[in-house]
Amino acid sequence: MSKNTIFKKTSDLSIREKQQIIDLFFRVFKKKRDITLFNRLFLNIYKGYSYHGLLLSNNVIVGTFNAIPYQYSYFGQDREFALSVDTMIDVEHRGGGGANLVKMAGLVYEAMIKDGIALILGFPNEYFYKHEKRILGTSDVGELDYYILPRNIGKITPKLRPLNPFSRLSAKILSFLPLLSGKTICKYNISKIIDGKFKNHRYDDSYSRINLEDGAECVYKIYEEEGGIKTLYIIDVSPLTPHLFAKAVKKIYKVTAKSIDIILYIGKPPFIPFPLIKVPNSKKPQKIKMTAKILIPELVDNSIFDINNWNVNLSNFDVR
Repeated sequence: MSKNTIFKKTSDLSIREKQQIIDLFFRVFKKKRDITLFNRLFLNIYKGYSYHGLLLSNNVIVGTFNAIPYQYSYFGQDREFALSVDTMIDVEHRGGGGANLVKMAGLVYEAMIKDGIALILGFPNEYFYKHEKRILGTSDVGELDYYILPRNIGKITPKLRPLNPFSRLSAKILSFLPLLSGKTICKYNISKIIDGKFKNHRYDDSYSRINLEDGAECVYKIYEEEGGIKTLYIIDVSPLTPHLFAKAVKKIYKVTAKSIDIILYIGKPPFIPFPLIKVPNSKKPQKIKMTAKILIPELVDNSIFDINNWNVNLSNFDVR
């Protein structure tokens, strides 16, 4: 069985190669994609391409290490970072102490350094987290927090179903309390640059937007999670301030209350995002850890390993 590792930009992939990656994604993650979604995720970005380290077996793609480039503001300076996504190797081709993963990643790192990509960041699942740190040498940035506003608490804890009327009343009261002062401004040392290209890449028609004030915006999406829990995810509020977050929840609740069970925000804000309440670590459905690896030390320093420097939430990484 002949194996080799190659690098390609998305713009250099053939339709056949894209379909092989899509098929591999389904085999590994049990999730469906099509060419249109693949192109939006990896092509429809400011650079016009992403980065792919590919493991081939008899000229068929059986492993990938992918990175999507994004523009960031880093302490007031423009920088290019990349997001590691969908690292995968077919079951029958795993093993070898991670050598194939190292080869794929190394090819991607080399290409990104040539392009001036200063940093690669990731949000590995709990299974891959330890492997990534050990094999690829990434370091911890921090862990994201969950904030929730339960409307039907019985959906989360079935034995509390009789309390649904009370949780609905509480959610309504909380969401209709007077807004916090709009004067608080939050400064973030590291934040993504949100422009038209980012929005076109990151959000399709399945996302909803609500205008807030003076050009501010909230993006959200409703998923039906396991157990039939209708979950409204607040993906992003921009700019992210206590006042605008509370206003976003108020407006969203008016529009969606009758069709959702909970409102959820995942991130690391420097404030309690009222009227949501923080989920204890022991009750998190899963831990979301952020990791990073510096590629060009002349462009960024160890400040990137302090999550308190970041404005980070689902908009930074959840590309589903």
